[in-house]
Amino acid sequence: MTTTRQAIKELLLEQPLSSLELSQHLGLPEKEVLDHLAHIAKAPGQGHRFHIIPAACKHCGFVFKKRERLTIPSRCPICKGESIRRPRFAVVRN
Repeated sequence: MTTTRQAIKELLLEQPLSSLELSQHLGLPEKEVLDHLAHIAKAPGQGHRFHIIPAACKHCGFVFKKRERLTIPSRCPICKGESIRRPRFAVVRN
């Protein structure tokens, strides 16, 4: 029997996923998944590192490199477009 955080971590070890994709895999609300991701980001476990593939604007390609929040940005600061590719998360072994 695994906990929700362990299940999330196992999925993220296999491939990078967005919070929405994790939510769909686990059948949990996205907000709950984001809470678990925040904890995993702080303590990914011995020999592991939490990695964020940043969100990007689908119109102009702007990448939100400096953004530390795990949620999706509402719109692009450059073109003001609201079509944003979600950030993806991964847990990688050191």
